[in-house]
Amino acid sequence: MPTINNHEAQTEFIKGSSVIIDVREPGEFEENHIPGAVNIPSTSFKPEQFKKYEDVKICLICESGNRASQVQQRLSSEGLSNVFLMEDQMCDIRTTKKVTGWTIDRQFRMTLGLLLLTFLALHFLGIEEGIYIPIILATGLTFTSIIDRCYMRMAIARLPWNTNRKS
Repeated sequence: MPTINNHEAQTEFIKGSSVIIDVREPGEFEENHIPGAVNIPSTSFKPEQFKKYEDVKICLICESGNRASQVQQRLSSEGLSNVFLMEDQMCDIRTTKKVTGWTIDRQFRMTLGLLLLTFLALHFLGIEEGIYIPIILATGLTFTSIIDRCYMRMAIARLPWNTNRKS
């Protein structure tokens, strides 16, 4: 899979010979993104969304590179050869962006905490079925760390208050 150095991608972006496309969810994008990047979420992938960029290098970025890599593969299978995966992904890049409200990560941690508190309450009330909560959480966190893609975080980013987030 072709990759592109982030400095080179940004230099070409300034010249108008590349476009940086962030394939994260809108809430994640609003929280932190490269200035000038275009947001086309991988969850609503349609090849025609990328056709208008046929004459420039398409530089893909997401949080860890997994979603961007999947979009790159799908675009390559559609015949686009000008698609590059940026070497550094958003987990490696931090831009200064003022966020109103809670960040996606903070909402994720709160959700985990509330689920574990629910388990503890059920445990102390003697409701044995509550044991499924930590089992599901432990399994999910282990699995998502192996595949480096967190579905709970992505789901939180798609909640109504995060979808049209204004910074």
